[in-house]
Amino acid sequence: MTCASWPPLEETNIPSYVQIYDIIFQMIQSGELSDGDQLPGENLLAAHWNVSRSTVRTAVRKLEEDGFLYKAQGKRTMVANRTRQLNNGLQWLFNPCVKNCISPITTIRVSSNLQQCGRYVADKLGYSVEASVMAAIDAAYYAEDRLVASSILMVHSNLLEKWNILLQDEERLRELVSSQIYQHAVRSGMELTAMSLDEEEGELPGGRNVIVIEEVITGENDEPIAYFKHWLNANWYRFSMDRKPLQLC
Repeated sequence: MTCASWPPLEETNIPSYVQIYDIIFQMIQSGELSDGDQLPGENLLAAHWNVSRSTVRTAVRKLEEDGFLYKAQGKRTMVANRTRQLNNGLQWLFNPCVKNCISPITTIRVSSNLQQCGRYVADKLGYSVEASVMAAIDAAYYAEDRLVASSILMVHSNLLEKWNILLQDEERLRELVSSQIYQHAVRSGMELTAMSLDEEEGELPGGRNVIVIEEVITGENDEPIAYFKHWLNANWYRFSMDRKPLQLC
C-alpha cells in the first residue's frame, strides 16, 4: 500500500502526531482502510508528511492503544477488526481467547488428562478434593502462527461423560473449550489481572504484558460446572464493556 494520495498535514496548532492519528482514524471510519489492510512503513509515512519517524510512531502507538491498529509478524502494522471488538464485550459469555483477539485465531491445540484438582479450584466449584476427579484441558491459541493465548479448562469427569465427550477426541475438546462450555452456562463470575512474562513459558504466551482472566462458569440451578483460566498476550487483545452508573441502595 502506498500513501501518496493520503491527506497532507495542515499548518495548525494541532500536533503532527494528532493530525496523523486523525487522518488514519478517518480513513478507517470511511472504509478507505479496512480490516486486515497493511499500513505503509514508518519511513514512507514520515517522508510523506515530512515529519520524523518518532512522530509517526507516536501516532501509530496511540492507534494501537485504542484498538484500531495492531503489530503483526515482521513488524507489519495492520488495521484491526474494530467492529468485532465492540460486539464482543466481556459482558457476554464466550471464550475471550477466541473472540477478543485482534487477528483471527487460526489454530487451537489441545491436550488433556484426568487429575484431582487442588483445594483452591475445589473450593471455587464447591467440590471436595477427594471426590473431584477433573478433566484438565489445556488449549493454546495461535494467530498468524504465533502463540497469542493459552487456557486451562477444568470440568468434572462426570460432566464430560454426560456430554458424551472423550478425552481422546481432540476435535470435541477443541469445540468444548472454544465455545461449547459456554452453551451450558447461565452466567460466569470473572476476575481479571495483568502480569508480566519475560518470555514464553511452555504454552503460556510471552510478552511484556499478559492479561489473566479467571472465571467460574455456572450452569442451571446455579451450580458451578467449570473453572476456566486464560492467559492472553495484551498486544493481541482488546476488550469492550458497557458500563452504567453504580446504583446505591
